[in-house]
Amino acid sequence: MIDIKVKIHDNYSFEFKTSFIATRKTVDSDINEFSINTWLFVPNSIDINRGTYSKDQFYKDTKSNVRLITPVYTLQEIYMGDNGPLGRLKDAAKKLSESPDNEEYQKNYIFQIRMLSSIFKSASRDRAFYIIEEEDNNLIEELVDEYILHVSHIIQRYRDLWVIINNDSISEDNKQYYGFGDDFIGNILQQQTFRLMRGLENRSPYKQVKDKLYQLVANEDSYKREQGYSMLDTKDESNNYLVVMRRGILKKFIESDLFLITKKTKDGALAEQFYYGIAAGTSMIFATVVSFSAQLHYGNFTIPLFFALVISYIFKDRIKDLMRFYFSTQLGKKYFDTKRQLDIQRNPIGWTKEAFDFAIESKVPGEVLNMRKRSPLVEAENQIYNEQIILYKKLVNLESSKISNYKGYQFIGINDITRFNITHYILKMDNPKVPIYLPDEQDGYIRFSSEKVYALHFILRCEGHENLYYRKFRLLFNREGIKEITELKD
Repeated sequence: MIDIKVKIHDNYSFEFKTSFIATRKTVDSDINEFSINTWLFVPNSIDINRGTYSKDQFYKDTKSNVRLITPVYTLQEIYMGDNGPLGRLKDAAKKLSESPDNEEYQKNYIFQIRMLSSIFKSASRDRAFYIIEEEDNNLIEELVDEYILHVSHIIQRYRDLWVIINNDSISEDNKQYYGFGDDFIGNILQQQTFRLMRGLENRSPYKQVKDKLYQLVANEDSYKREQGYSMLDTKDESNNYLVVMRRGILKKFIESDLFLITKKTKDGALAEQFYYGIAAGTSMIFATVVSFSAQLHYGNFTIPLFFALVISYIFKDRIKDLMRFYFSTQLGKKYFDTKRQLDIQRNPIGWTKEAFDFAIESKVPGEVLNMRKRSPLVEAENQIYNEQIILYKKLVNLESSKISNYKGYQFIGINDITRFNITHYILKMDNPKVPIYLPDEQDGYIRFSSEKVYALHFILRCEGHENLYYRKFRLLFNREGIKEITELKD
C-alpha cells in the first residue's frame, strides 16, 4: 500500500510524504515492491528543458529522507500496561539504575526515551486532527477533556520517572537524555494544544474548552520555567530564534532512531562499465584492423600509412563515444540513476531507486495524458510551444520480516519524505504583479494590480500490492514563491 501526502514546506519548497506500507507476507516471500511514476508538466514559458535543466540540477533541487513509520498508539495506550512505551521506558530506567555501566542497558534506555517521545508526538498530533475534524459540536468538549486527561497522564508519568533517574549511579549524560525527552514532550504538548485552539477557535464549543486548553499550556510554561528550559519571549527576538533552533536540534535527536541509514550508489554501475568496455574494445579493433590493413597495403614508414593511422585514431575515438552514448541511453531505460540501500543498525531491510528524465509526449501513457486534460487554449499553445514533461521514477523494495519487529515495536513500513525546491523554475519568470484595468463611471477607468501565477501539474501513478491508482496535483507559484498546492479530482 502507498499513501501520499503533499504540503508546502516553505516559500520555495514543497514536499511529498510517501508512506510505503510493507505488510505483504507470503509463505514464499516477504518482499514488498512499490513503484511511483511522477509526470511533471512544465509551462514552456519558464524555460525548463533538456538544454537548461540537467539531471544533476534536478537532484540538487531534491532532498529525500527515509524513516520508519512511527508505531501507532493511542494516547491511552502510551501509558497503560507494562508493554506500552512508558512501561518499557520505566523498565529500561530501572535496569540502568541497577547496572549503570551496562552498555546495552544504556542504549536501550536512550532508545526508549526517543521512541516514547516520537510516539507521543505522532499520537497527540493525530488526536488533535481527529478532534478538529469532528463535525458534531456536541462531542467537542468531551473529546477535549479526554485529550487533556490522557496527555496530562503521559507527561506526569514520564516525570515521575525522575525518582528512578535521579541517583548517583546514573551518569550526568544519561540524566541529560532524560531531560531532552522531558523538554521535547513538553514542546509537543504545547504545539498540539495550540493546534487545537487554532482549529476550534471559530466554532461554538471553543468557549467551553478555551480555558481548559489555556491552563494546560500555562501549566507547562510554569514547569519549563522551574526546570530552566528555554522558553519563547514576545519581547526578545534573539532569544526566540535560539529557542526555535534548540527545538529543531531536539527534534533531530529524538527522531534519530527512526531515520534509516542509507548508502547511495549508481544503479547498474557494473553493467555500465561492462558495456563501456565493449565500446572501447570495438573502437580498438577498428583502429587495429585499419593499421594492419594499411601496413599490408602501403608498407612501413610511408606517408599513406601515417594518414591512415591518424584517420583510424580519429574514428576510434568517435566510435567509442558513439557507442558509449548508445549504451548509456539503453542502460537508462533499464537501470535507474541512483540506488540507496536501506539499513537498520547495519542490517539491510531493502532499497530504493530513483530516475529522472524529460519525456516525449508521444511516450507518455494515454491515461496520464487524459488526466492532464489541457484546456482548449492551453492545448492550442502546446501545439506551438510544447509543454515540457519531466518523468521522475521511484522504485522501492522492502522486506517486511526485517522491519516488522524492531526492538519490540511493530513497524509497518517506511516514510519517504522528498522535498522539491523550485528556485530554478522561477529564474525566467515575469514580474509577480501585473497592472489590470476596469471601467469606472467617474474617471473612465480604475487601475489595480493582480498576481501573475504559473501552474505545474503533477500526475502520479502509484503501484504496490497489486493496487494501482493515480493522483493529480496542481502547484501555483510565481517569482515570490509558492501560492498553493491542491489535489485535483476529476
